[in-house]
Amino acid sequence: MLRHAAVAIAAFMFMAGAAGAAPSDDAFAAYQKGDYKTALTLMRPLAEKGDVEAQYKVGAMYANSLGVSQDHKEAAKWLTLAADKGNVFAIVDLAVLYQNGQGVAKDYKKAMELFRLGAEKKSSTAEASIAAMYERGLGVSQDYKESARWYRLAADHGNASAQYNLGVIYANGRGLPKDYKQAAQWYRKAADQGLDSAQLNLGAMYYSGDGVPKNAVEALKYFRLSAQQRNGRAQFNLASIYAAPREGDGIVQDLARALVWFTAAAASLSGDEAKIASENFKEVASKMNPIQLRAAQALVRDCRDGNFKKCD
Repeated sequence: MLRHAAVAIAAFMFMAGAAGAAPSDDAFAAYQKGDYKTALTLMRPLAEKGDVEAQYKVGAMYANSLGVSQDHKEAAKWLTLAADKGNVFAIVDLAVLYQNGQGVAKDYKKAMELFRLGAEKKSSTAEASIAAMYERGLGVSQDYKESARWYRLAADHGNASAQYNLGVIYANGRGLPKDYKQAAQWYRKAADQGLDSAQLNLGAMYYSGDGVPKNAVEALKYFRLSAQQRNGRAQFNLASIYAAPREGDGIVQDLARALVWFTAAAASLSGDEAKIASENFKEVASKMNPIQLRAAQALVRDCRDGNFKKCD
């Protein structure tokens, strides 16, 4: 009998958005096309002369190893210069450095101060970061209601991670009353923006019928979207449905595709979850004749070569 792994809620990460207009056409063109070494060469002199956009981009390149070895201290230096001049992207990125203790001493209160400044400048990333700090009690007293309030602000401003986390709050009833319909609505907003964790959770809600009508076909669609982004739990769920679809769900058993997605899940997951995926792969393979197995293995190779992005 196939074993099942619990669907876990994924954590989210903070990322600062791209900066606005470039300080020079040549530097901007190099940055946009990914020629970061050239961009750094062109932007550094501008940054040294006080150009705020150049200062931000130089800091971002040092922070993210773009065209130069990663150096958080150098990143903090340039981001501080840009943040002091009001660049919202630099403010948020600098806050992340203080939050993580990268290039500067870890300081949650300083991070919160900067995130609040970013929120005043309408950064949804800053709003979502404030929400996360209240949720975790970093630099402030833990407060789930205040966390939910900030997630809602960021979600209303289109932040996909905040939309997802607001869905989690409604699903769990922590900070807001439990409401599966609201959870599904916010998961859908984030899923429509391509967030794999939201696609996974929305698929699970369609499969169980929580907050939306039970619909395995819709569940399969959202699991597939998430699985194609290499979400291991979505890959596992997709494989499980193909291997043993529920009666009356309108899904035809497809052992070849089950092998594809159990293969992917075994590589994406870790620990016991990866072990279960591998064991399920073996069980499904044992039900196939040699011809079916060879065809399935060829499909697995094709999908693996394409990083599973176009596999269904």
